Amino acid sequence: MMREWLSPLLGIATVLFLAAVAAFLWLSRRDSEVEAVRRYEALRKPGQAPRKQAVYSFMQQLYSVCEQMPVLRMYLQHLRRRLVILRLGDEWKLRLEVMKSALIMWLVLFLAAIPLVLAVRDPFTLAMLGMGLWVGHGILSDMGVYRLEMRLLRQLRLFLGDVRHHYHRHGMVDEAVYESADSAPYEMALHGQELYDMLTDSDAEDKLAQYVEHAPNRYLQGFAGLSYLIKEHGDQQTESGSVYLKGLEKLSIELNLELLRRERLSFLLQGLTVIALLPLLFTRPIEAWASHFFPAMDTFYASAFGWAVKLCLLVVVWLCYVLLRNLSELDATARPTSRKRWEQRVYGWPWMRWLAHRLGPVPGSREAERITRLLKDTASPLRLEWFYVQRIVAGFASILTVLGLFVSLHAAERHQVLYAPVKPGTLFGQLSPEEDTKAREAAALDRRMLDQLKEVRPRSENSVISLLRKDPASQIKEDQLREAARRILGKLEKLNKPFLAWWEAFLAFAAGWGGYMLPVGIRQFQRRMRQMEMKHEVDQLQAVIAMLAEMERMSVEQLLLWMEQFAQVFKEPLQACLLHFEQGEEQALAQLKEDAPFLPFVRIVEKLEMASQHLTIRQAFDDLEAEQGFAREQRKQEYEQLIEQKAGWSRWIGFAPLMALIFGYLVIPLVVVSLHQMSVYYDQLQRIQ
Repeated sequence: MMREWLSPLLGIATVLFLAAVAAFLWLSRRDSEVEAVRRYEALRKPGQAPRKQAVYSFMQQLYSVCEQMPVLRMYLQHLRRRLVILRLGDEWKLRLEVMKSALIMWLVLFLAAIPLVLAVRDPFTLAMLGMGLWVGHGILSDMGVYRLEMRLLRQLRLFLGDVRHHYHRHGMVDEAVYESADSAPYEMALHGQELYDMLTDSDAEDKLAQYVEHAPNRYLQGFAGLSYLIKEHGDQQTESGSVYLKGLEKLSIELNLELLRRERLSFLLQGLTVIALLPLLFTRPIEAWASHFFPAMDTFYASAFGWAVKLCLLVVVWLCYVLLRNLSELDATARPTSRKRWEQRVYGWPWMRWLAHRLGPVPGSREAERITRLLKDTASPLRLEWFYVQRIVAGFASILTVLGLFVSLHAAERHQVLYAPVKPGTLFGQLSPEEDTKAREAAALDRRMLDQLKEVRPRSENSVISLLRKDPASQIKEDQLREAARRILGKLEKLNKPFLAWWEAFLAFAAGWGGYMLPVGIRQFQRRMRQMEMKHEVDQLQAVIAMLAEMERMSVEQLLLWMEQFAQVFKEPLQACLLHFEQGEEQALAQLKEDAPFLPFVRIVEKLEMASQHLTIRQAFDDLEAEQGFAREQRKQEYEQLIEQKAGWSRWIGFAPLMALIFGYLVIPLVVVSLHQMSVYYDQLQRIQ
């Protein structure tokens, strides 16, 4: 037995050994000078470009072609805005990355759409799958941007270590940045070169302002500002060492905490968006299974109420997807764009301006202050008038959507009444082929009778019976004529119902009110999520203050400016404080405490007030170093709590569509239909007795 296995094993081992030797020789040759010369000659000689360069050239040409088409141009610009912050100063690489991301997403979605389109014929199911593909495109786009952001943060962590090493050697900031950028990976090398150009420029302050405005994260902003200050004013030696190296250490600590926090949150939230989209794939299989084993469910799914349940399930999936994006993308900063917002354009219409002023609050009222505070707390770029334009449009869209939904449901119900097979009163299991043929013939007979009843007055059972007797294709027995007449009159009564009942109009206006309040609810949810981030941001601002407090020429205004650059939640109050700072320091800082009444942030502002009056910044914040160890452990604990809170919210939201699918689309309708059937069977048994 062993001899039989020994020969194949020896052959496999020989093949693997030869493959390893061939791979070693290929890698050795690839890294040799001969291969380097060969690559250079391939680039130098015309028509001898390698395959990768030809592919990249094709993608650049494809980008230029897509820019000529309006729809594709808007799509590429959307991707470009998300990637431009990571591809600073390299237009060729930016276009290549945008086109590469677009082609990968298109290929994946196309491969996923082909079997779905071939297997599914139901328009509603296709619409649900189309929505799933659209959401899948958003997921792929988010994954690409998140991957690039995390790559840049990891490269920045290594870059800060290299800067520290080269600064120890040279003692010069610009030389340390230059040598670190020379050995950095591609993305970080671009930013390092930009930082070096900024530090060596004759107008370094303006270059710094331009870089800070376009920097992709707060850590690059802080590093650029710290390097500029040390380059301009020189390094200082304190009891704990160099101010610049100490600042790099604090910046590295903050960056490491951010990386750990993002990685853990990403690990806990991974897959929840896909789980939220699963109902879009399983609605049709569940419907087919329930209709096969419980035939009465087929009537429910084809009814108006069944369609309403499907649409409600779509709304639940969409809302959960939006909420999950808000939970996972809260750290992303909204970048100002030059495009004119649609709310601003619509507000320019005279009748919409009149309506917004009538429905909006009076300027200076408590309601106006409340909504303005809500917009500021969520960092919304909308003005109060534009926000009410958004609410009005959402309300009107909700009314029209619900009205259109009810009309469509009534049309589907009328179609079901006219064309649904007439099933017998007592039915257990599926119809046989003969019974199905008779049921369809009965439905065709009912349609003929309903068409003839349009000109008959009065419409009674006797008139219907007489029409049935005159019909040459009718095969109904005499004892079944009255039952058929009642069935036809019941269908006629359903067809004569109005397309829109009063309670449906009431529900449409109630939905309009819900749509009008929806933007407020979304921003309240965003504010709740941002409140979870406030303590995290205060801790980062304290690290910024500790990094800059040792500098002798640092003033309160400069410190506020640095805090504004690092802040996200408190950016608006800090900007307002800086605008009014020259008119009076005390009044501006007092207003800052009123604009941001979060207690840990108020404590920082109070120390800034003391620093502007009789203390230095170092004296006002002397307790930061003393409590650094305790604060670091406390921050770790608070980060864990924050991540667990977000993960808990995300789990509830991610599994809500699945629960809605199981209970709202299968279990509860099955119980209701079963109880209705049991009541019908009980009535029939009572009649038999």
